[in-house]
This record gives sequence, C-alpha cells and structure tokens, in this order.
Amino acid sequence: GKKIGTIMFPSPHDITPQHLPEALVMLRKLLLAGNDVLIVSKPHLECIRAICDELGEYRDQILFRFTIGSVDSSVLRFWEPNAPDYAERLASLKLAYKRGYSTSVSCEPMLDNNVEAVVDAVSPFVTETIWIGKANRLRSQLKLNGHTDFETTKKADELLGWQSDDNILALYHRLKDNPLIRWKDSIKKALAKHHINLT
Repeated sequence: GKKIGTIMFPSPHDITPQHLPEALVMLRKLLLAGNDVLIVSKPHLECIRAICDELGEYRDQILFRFTIGSVDSSVLRFWEPNAPDYAERLASLKLAYKRGYSTSVSCEPMLDNNVEAVVDAVSPFVTETIWIGKANRLRSQLKLNGHTDFETTKKADELLGWQSDDNILALYHRLKDNPLIRWKDSIKKALAKHHINLT
C-alpha cells in the first residue's frame, strides 16, 4: 500500500540482470500504489535502461541514486568486485538524466583520494544531490569478508589515512559552496571536531 515519504529500493541485493524481472515487478507495485521510490544502485546499464523504458509513466515518483565512489575502475573492482565499472555507472546516470528522471549520486564510501573527480564528472547529470561519506565500516567489512591479506590491509589503511579529519576538513572547504553536495554523518562527525556544525 501507500507509504508516507519515500521508499528505498532495493534490498537486500542490487538490481542486477539476473534480478531484473523481480525488481521490475516490485517497483511497478510500489509505484502503482502511489509511492515515491528512491532506487539505490551500483547501476548496470541494461537494468537502468529497462527501468526507464518500462516505468516511464511513473517518472515523477522515481529518484535514482547511483553509487560511484571513484572514477577509477580498478579501484571500484578492488572494493566492489562484480559491480559495474566506472564507465557503465556514468553511462547509466547520463541515460536516466536524458530520459528526464530525477538523479543523484552517492560517493559513500569514497574509495580513493579523488572524490572531486567524481563530483566534476557527474554534476552535469545530477538533478538532486551528491552525497559524500567516509568508508566507515571498512575494517570490520573486510574482516567479515575474510580479506585480511597484506594488500587489502595496506589499501584499507591508505584509504582510512586519506579520510583523516584534516583531509575531510580540506575537502569540505573545497566543496562547501557546491549546491549539489550533501555530507553524510561520517563527515559531519569529523567536521564537528573542528567546530563546524552542519544542520
């Protein structure tokens, strides 16, 4: 039935080609009931095209939020194995934008020290917001996945180093006047230590 506010979709897994038929059925049900739906995805182009094609009549109820934590596909591959590469994610964003859908991007987690390259690349195709957040649960996530090898640990340490409070503060000052940018709680916490309190 009709929910108050916006429903986030999907859970528990992303919209992949093998899950596409069920995803479309579920989305249509939610939209038909009058819900606004936030579709969060590491987007596969064929899936986004299918959603845009098949659910066009509900365009005004849909907001896409595509996760793009780096412009470097090798970085994406390392942290998000089996997810689409950078080019495919950007193509999905452009497609949804050109089709007149509301779009946003999540750079949570930032996966390298170059989130501004993502911001620059995606901004022309974002109608709503670009969310920036730290790689919070990185170490526990890695342990959970059994990735405790040297390379992964080293990369995790490097990433956490890039996300030091000083670097976050500098990033904030460089991006704070960009009206698209929104900061996740992980960033707000770091800024609060420097007496920058975002409402």
